Amino acid sequence: MEPHPELFYDYQKEYVKSAGGYARIQTIFKKIRAENPNALLFDGGDTFHGTVPVVQSKGEVLIPILNQLGFDAMVGHWDFAYTPRHLLKLESQLNYPVLGCNVFDEQGKRFLLPYKISEIGGLKIGIIGICSNIIDKTMPEKFSEGITVTDGIEETNQCVRELREDAVDIIILLSHNGYPQDIELLKKVEGIDICLSAHTHNRMYEAEKAGNCIIIQCGCHGSFVGNLKLDVKME
Repeated sequence: MEPHPELFYDYQKEYVKSAGGYARIQTIFKKIRAENPNALLFDGGDTFHGTVPVVQSKGEVLIPILNQLGFDAMVGHWDFAYTPRHLLKLESQLNYPVLGCNVFDEQGKRFLLPYKISEIGGLKIGIIGICSNIIDKTMPEKFSEGITVTDGIEETNQCVRELREDAVDIIILLSHNGYPQDIELLKKVEGIDICLSAHTHNRMYEAEKAGNCIIIQCGCHGSFVGNLKLDVKME
């Protein structure tokens, strides 16, 4: 929530400097929006956990802050820590959805929205969400009370088909599976244009290509904000 010491590296040494804090993030967001009103903002997850005020309030303290920041969507992992049902309670207070095409309830129905569509700058953009696939495998039992979580490959393929049938121009995958797993998923799912990866805390200062997909990940702890600028040419 507030600035904190963060370890950085250069070619000669390691060093620590202050980073993070929602006030700082809001300042960056305002600058980005001023430069491009068509900017979309995403949260890669692990948001409703980690500091004393957040844990003590089970995430409630963050709701007004997050709504003021104005995200378009998020995915999760540690956000399930207070039970999946509590995450739904938190989501009901947010101005944007928690996406998770790979999360299912005990009846096999989707627990979260699999994707959303945003129309901005004359473009129709589909955003698919994948929550961490270890939620029901390596985390404490309360993380996955009443849900199962898949690797998301089959579900992402289905979402891509549905979005293409809906004539979207760009498909973004917002994933909390981690960089290595996202690379593997992109080998098995065609049609994703951009992958916004999270979970493994990779600090990528330049976007990379995985096949025909652009992929980037932006560190951790709220210490970094990724800014991916697209020049879209319609054919």
